[in-house]
Amino acid sequence: MKPSDTPWQGRPSRLVLFHGLASSSKEFGFLTHPLRRHGVRLVAPEVPGYSAASLDPRARWQDWVDAASRCLDELEAESAEPYVLGGLCTGAMLALAAAARRPRVGLRAGLRGHALLSPLFAYDGWALPWWYALRPIAYATGLTRFFSMREREPYGLRNERMRALIRQQIEAGETSLVGPGSVPLAVVRESERLSAHVRTLLPDLEHPVQVQHAREDEICRLASVRRAIARVPTGLLSLHVAEDSYHMITADNDRHLVADRLSAFMQGLDACTLDSVPCAHDISSEFDVAETASAS
Repeated sequence: MKPSDTPWQGRPSRLVLFHGLASSSKEFGFLTHPLRRHGVRLVAPEVPGYSAASLDPRARWQDWVDAASRCLDELEAESAEPYVLGGLCTGAMLALAAAARRPRVGLRAGLRGHALLSPLFAYDGWALPWWYALRPIAYATGLTRFFSMREREPYGLRNERMRALIRQQIEAGETSLVGPGSVPLAVVRESERLSAHVRTLLPDLEHPVQVQHAREDEICRLASVRRAIARVPTGLLSLHVAEDSYHMITADNDRHLVADRLSAFMQGLDACTLDSVPCAHDISSEFDVAETASAS
């Protein structure tokens, strides 16, 4: 289907989310229906070489960005409908890197904002294995092919019932709701390189950014996220802190609140103009005020 030649009227109703590292769209399964009730259509592309079904341990992070960019090319070729682009965990990093390559003018410039869910700016959470601090040795000696990061308790979930479900899926050898049972360390290294690249892009963002992150995220500390996003230009940023979840906020206790906040963010964007729209809760300098306001 060829995109229309007339500007799209109304606010964006299409939300494009990239899943986490070496995972699948299952991560967003609990968001689909709540978002649909708000009039938001969720699109969760599979990214060749990055997604679980096609994971290539030899791929570089640049290959992931190339593949994600092609996904967006196809999406924009199908429809001129504007969209919000984001992702979960490393998927949030992938979204920002791919967005940096999008056209800035013209009908194909359909991007209207960013939705970053548990963005992985650093691996420094409280549940990482003790040996993870030694990974630079494996990187330097070329031993990454012999090691993997195994999924372990609490599986990014505070909800005990959800943990039991994930445990069953992993024991059955499935790609679970939170991803595969293990990820090659070489792939993890590329995700760290991608995160480092994305941190350099933050000062140049031009669209509104919503960040949702758990206060007790066990993979990436909230403090690390706050330091990173402080580089986003003033007036574009809003932060919402999940108080009853761990890393997998799309499937944990706050999942309905996550969907509500995504919907509210999209409803606040005017798709009739290419100009950036300031957010109500700018936290470039006032972190604590924004957290208090967004929790209400």
